Amino acid sequence: MLKYIIIVFCVITSLLVSPTKVISETLPIVPAPTFEQEMNRIFGDKTKIAYAVIMHESNMNYKAINYNCIYNGRSTFCKKGDESKAWSVDCSVAQINVRGQSCPAELMTSEGQIKAIERIYKEQGLNAWVSYKNGSYLKFL
Repeated sequence: MLKYIIIVFCVITSLLVSPTKVISETLPIVPAPTFEQEMNRIFGDKTKIAYAVIMHESNMNYKAINYNCIYNGRSTFCKKGDESKAWSVDCSVAQINVRGQSCPAELMTSEGQIKAIERIYKEQGLNAWVSYKNGSYLKFL
């Protein structure tokens, strides 16, 4: 009997208490910055050069992977079939170099590339990319 009294009390109380007014507010949807916007933020007035470097490195291919082997004491691209002998791998659009034989998943995304590009550029400048040092990027300007 006490059980029923408690239930009736709860029902009556809930009817007497006014419901809380819910205020809904529409928040603006702010899109994430595009790759182009991030490149402009990182490189500023050198953005055109940075794009030329990336074009030479990977032709803007997010799936680009190149393996590096050592032949005669010199590091260079692995010969076809020698990928298992690679000491490092270059990953995605900016060909970020990673020791080992596989690219981390985060480097194969736009966000991961931007983070890596920004870190490398702050530490080493454009000289971190071979195509900048040897001038091969110039044909993409």
